[in-house]
Amino acid sequence: MSTIKDIAKKAGVSPTTVANVLHGKTNKVSPATSKKVQAIIDSENYAPNMGAMILVRNNSRIIGVIMFMKPRQGESVLEDPFSSAILGAMEQEIRMNGYYMMLCITSDENEVVRLSKAWKMEGLILVWVPGTICRIINQSIDTPLVYIDCYFTDEDHLYHNIGLQDREGGQEIARYLVAMGHRSLMFLANNVNVLGGDPQRFFGCQEVFLEHGLQLEDSSFCPLPDNRKDRSRFYRTLVEQNFPYTALVFSSDYLAAEALTYFKEHGIEVPDQISITGFDDNMYSRLVTPRITTIHQDSREKGRLAICMLMKLLHNEEVENPNILLPVKLVIRESVKDLRS
Repeated sequence: MSTIKDIAKKAGVSPTTVANVLHGKTNKVSPATSKKVQAIIDSENYAPNMGAMILVRNNSRIIGVIMFMKPRQGESVLEDPFSSAILGAMEQEIRMNGYYMMLCITSDENEVVRLSKAWKMEGLILVWVPGTICRIINQSIDTPLVYIDCYFTDEDHLYHNIGLQDREGGQEIARYLVAMGHRSLMFLANNVNVLGGDPQRFFGCQEVFLEHGLQLEDSSFCPLPDNRKDRSRFYRTLVEQNFPYTALVFSSDYLAAEALTYFKEHGIEVPDQISITGFDDNMYSRLVTPRITTIHQDSREKGRLAICMLMKLLHNEEVENPNILLPVKLVIRESVKDLRS
């Protein structure tokens, strides 16, 4: 394998000049020389030592990503199309900007705080982190930082966040259900964080019911168990109670598809006996029968925009809108029954 000295000899320049080209210090090298050296580097398939580059540049070229979530039992986070879409978009954007991604997945708040302080990264992305610890993190580190889908407990700090119109998503689902003649629903949540997206979606449902003179009690918000067997027992209870609600509003397509499959396996017809809606508009909503009415969100765009915002912070560029909320859209399929007749 060629060394920097080998490349320098072939190019007729000093090893320092080669190092400057490798490390992007092109202001110290003429354009012609830089082009010549780079051509030889490419032809030799030279791969610089990452540790050496970090020492020379005094930076890591690494973007840390911490996802706050507990994988579903028997699954990894990457098996979830929603999570993998965000991660895939971030990795691609990070790589295009000449950086590398390091990922950690945890559901321990203390670990999130500890890692945020300990990691010496160029920049940091925190995904679905509880708002109660965001203030602690912001006060503890000076690393450029962008959040994804976080709700914050204070207005004293500037938080850079890529989020979603969660409340509007709940409103869209509720308006459609009410228009289809439904007057009672149960909201089945995956996230019980009081400042998280799921409660916001439920609040949106409550607002629409109130607009129509209907009451949607707080007791209609039901967090689902983490364990799949426990969720199956919960679905069985709904069947045994002959469904006290006309519609089940799930906070994710994954959960909606899981419940729909359980009901079909136990002789319950959707939507004839119970209507179901999801959230996200990923493959789960399209691969089951009937296909699931849901709320569309662009999860890839969420990941891409987070990295674009982080790059602006890294390069000391102005961020015009530090809190971007991506739009949502109702996607109507076949999982909701028309009760108007």
